[in-house]
Parts: sequence; C-alpha cells; structure tokens
Amino acid sequence: MRVLIAGAGEVGFRVGRDLVFRGHEVTLVDSNSAAVKRAQTLDAQVFQGNAASAKLLFEEASLEDVDLFIAVTGKDVVNLVACSIAKKAGCSTIARVNNPDLTDLPENYDHQQLFGVDAYVSPDELAMHRIWQILSRPALTRLEHFSVGKLRILEVRLSDSSPSVGRPLANINLPPHCRIVLIAREEGVIIPKDTDVLMPRDRLLILLSEYSELDLLSDALGIPKEITDERNIKRIMIAGTSRIALRLAKQVSRRYKDVEIYIAEPDREMAEVASAQLPEEVRVLVGSSTDRHFLREEGIRYEDLFVAATDREDLNVLSCLLAKKEGAKRTVALVYQTELEYVVQDTGIDTLINPKRVTVNAIVNRATSTDEIEGMEELEGGDASVREFLIKNSNGKTGKKLSDLNLPDDTLIAMINRDGEALFPDSESILQEKDHVLVFTLKNKLPEVENFFH
Repeated sequence: MRVLIAGAGEVGFRVGRDLVFRGHEVTLVDSNSAAVKRAQTLDAQVFQGNAASAKLLFEEASLEDVDLFIAVTGKDVVNLVACSIAKKAGCSTIARVNNPDLTDLPENYDHQQLFGVDAYVSPDELAMHRIWQILSRPALTRLEHFSVGKLRILEVRLSDSSPSVGRPLANINLPPHCRIVLIAREEGVIIPKDTDVLMPRDRLLILLSEYSELDLLSDALGIPKEITDERNIKRIMIAGTSRIALRLAKQVSRRYKDVEIYIAEPDREMAEVASAQLPEEVRVLVGSSTDRHFLREEGIRYEDLFVAATDREDLNVLSCLLAKKEGAKRTVALVYQTELEYVVQDTGIDTLINPKRVTVNAIVNRATSTDEIEGMEELEGGDASVREFLIKNSNGKTGKKLSDLNLPDDTLIAMINRDGEALFPDSESILQEKDHVLVFTLKNKLPEVENFFH
C-alpha cells in the first residue's frame, strides 16, 4: 500500500515508522526542517513544504499514485484542506482533528461530503475516552477495535508477598475466562509461556471477559480485591484548564450528578475564563496542583480520582506524585513523550495516558485493517502488540490444534471469538473457519506473525 502522510511531527513520524515496519511504501511531507531531518531516518520518501500545497502533493509527492492519505499536522484546518485535495485525487483519507467545532456537524452532513475525510481521529477525544473508562473500573482498560466488545485488560503489580510469586504459570489456577497475556519487568516485556515463573514486582496484563471472575482472579494471584472493585468515585480533582480538562469536567458533571468536581488552576484569569465555560456544579479553584499546602487545604486526601491534565507533562507527573503522597486514591497523568512515559511508569502514578500514542494506535489500526487483520492495538509503549485475525480455510490453519501451528516465538493466541463467544483456548483447542483469534506478540515479531496468518 502506498501511503502519504502530511505532517512528520511526533504522530506523523510514529505512524510512518510503524507503516514502514509493516512493509508499506511511505512518503512524508512537513514544513519543519527538524521534522524532515528526523523523518529522513526512515526508509521513506520525505519532502519539505506545505502539506496543503496541491502543487507539492501532486508534482513532488505523486499524490495520484497514493492509496491512503493521512493528515496529522498540528493544524486542523491544514489537515482538512489536505484531505479534500487527496480525496479529489481518489485517495482514502484520515485526518487528525481536535477542534469539536469541526467535527460536530449538522445531522444531514458528514465529513466525507464536506471535507473529503473518510475517518478522523481526535487525540483529545481518545484521551478523554480512556479517562472515562477509569471512572467505572479504574484498573480495567477496554480493548478497542476488536470483535468481542466486552474484553478488558487488567493491569496489576505483584507484591513481594504475593502467593503467586515463585510459581510457574501452569501451576496458577486462573478462572476460565482470564489469561495472563504479558509480563513487564525491568529488563523487558515477556509474552508468557506456561513455564514462566512469576517474580516480585512483575507487572501483569491480564485479559478477561467476565467481571464475575474478578474475585477468583484476586484470590488466584493474591492481589487486593479493592484493585478489581468497581470504584465508587465521589470526588474528582482535575489539574489544569486544558481542552481535555474542561471537556472532562463537562462530561462528568453531565453524567454523574453525585460526583463533586474540582479544577485547580494557578492563573486567576484562566481560572475565571474556565469557570465561565463550565456548569456551576464544577468548582474552579485558584491554586497550583504542585503546591502541597494548597492540595491539603482543598482536601486532596478525600479525592477518589486526581487527573493531571495540563499542557505540561512535567507538571502532570509532579502533581500526580504529590497528590498520591498526600492521599489521593488514584492518579492519572497526561504525558506527551513516549520516553517520559517509559521513565515514570513505575513511579507510583496509577495511569499514564499519552494522547499522541493512542492517536498513533487508532490511525495505524485504521490504516492496516484488512480482511485477515481485523483489529490491533499497541501495548507497553509499542514494545508489544495485540492483533485480531480472521481464520479462513485459505490460510491453512483450520482443523489444527494450537500445539501443531508452529507459531512464531513470543506469540500467544489468548482468545478465540467463535460466533460471538469468547473462548480461552489451551494447546488442544482446534481452530475453525470464521474464528477470530486474538494474538499477543512482541513488536519485532509483528511482520512474521502477520505473514503467518495471511
């Protein structure tokens, strides 16, 4: 597939890198010389110039030969203009658009009609969606883009005293609708086998489809039941008055009438502007979320959820660490650099959300979905991945036991969706035509795994 990406910033670069890694022909366009220089490290064509210039797109970037056009510059209007040009050239189009004024259209219109956009992604909306999930079951993350909608990932860390420490996975009696799909350690990420032994401080990602088995899972792994409980959130403090912060406050106040919502903003003028935009139920406090005296005065120890959503990731990390130390039950920080996400993931902050990373996931998922690859999502900052494949007679996998498949190393078939039922297979399970299989693997195995199921 030939792909042209308008914008080679963090999102465009990572989308381009992932598509090149999967064997696609990629071209990137950006006006920034530093972004162009970085993009030139990829096995891709790179041009410097205005991403919405029809002359550049047609004469230099060969737009008429492109299958998919992805517009991810930092300017919504540029992305829409570029997509409208690309659509006229016959390309499929994806646009990054954050401004809701450009996406909330009248009922009789759609984005393709008005802008030539087949699909749009909003980093703010994707980050908001992730925070929204935390409001119901804080430790659970819904797996998006997959055929079984009720799948969740539970993330837990084993304590030194956990009864499961020192035992191989084969000797741990997990409930039938649960599967440990990834182990993260200081030295790296592991796709587990039955012989792998759990160690203190292991961080586990557990796939599950039945909430009713959470207590059994807690008993099997020796993790506190409050980790898997549905949290009764009554108080939320949000640090900052960014777009995400304000949209979150509005949605929570609209949906949960019994939740107290506080916003902390150190700039009085910005606090007043934010207060005028928010429902009266939301209290906007003038104060810094990095000031422990302010946090104590405002009752941080009573907060069920603290969300640091300023535009500065360093402040988000610092305020979450401080809020946790002062007694907040759960903390969420927005971060914008993968490197920072990696550095602070084990510092005690409960959840890190990288809007750019979830945007890359959404775009790559959309761009590379095929008849065989039906859904995908990146894990652990891109070090691991989950893919959904459709089993067909033509790919030679039907009628075979999993033990006879000769899967690539570091690869796990964790779940089979058969006629809407989530089955957690063992080595004797046999694949049938039209099964949808959920496969976890390491990033460096992706091309091999995708070829295996084609």
